[in-house]
Amino acid sequence: MDYEKMAEFHCPRWNELPDIELYMDQVVSVIDKHLNCFSGEKAKIITSTMINNYVKQKIVKPPKNKKYDRVHLSYLIPVCILKQVLGIPELCEGISLILKQREIPEAYDLFCEFLETSLKNVFSHKPPLPCNDEDSFEIRILKSVISCFATLQYTRYLIATNKPAETEPEERAE
Repeated sequence: MDYEKMAEFHCPRWNELPDIELYMDQVVSVIDKHLNCFSGEKAKIITSTMINNYVKQKIVKPPKNKKYDRVHLSYLIPVCILKQVLGIPELCEGISLILKQREIPEAYDLFCEFLETSLKNVFSHKPPLPCNDEDSFEIRILKSVISCFATLQYTRYLIATNKPAETEPEERAE
């Protein structure tokens, strides 16, 4: 994992996702390109077998003529991230909850924003994504699970490097 760049991670927004239909191997390549910093040396973040299983489990709709679009990617990217901290049934329920409140492009971009903020905060020793009174129930769930993911990545970083983080404790109080 490329932990040094974790605080600078950029998750591709809806408009940055390919606007053409892709074959399975292209989908795997696009997702791997963007999320490879989260995969361990032993495991891939996504494989064609995983995608086929997500389709069979109805997490992702089936491709049309063996081609996938932005909607597929906007489900698969969060699934690749969040399956590390949630079981598939919980993940599906969470996606369903947020999509009751927002359209897919908006929900996906919100996921990207929260993920980046949470990773940056965790790797900078700040609170990941604090909730506030205006946050809906669904937004609190999304912030909570993304904060959990960011904290997991930071924990893996500490274990892998076997050294304290570069930011001193007194800098955390900012």
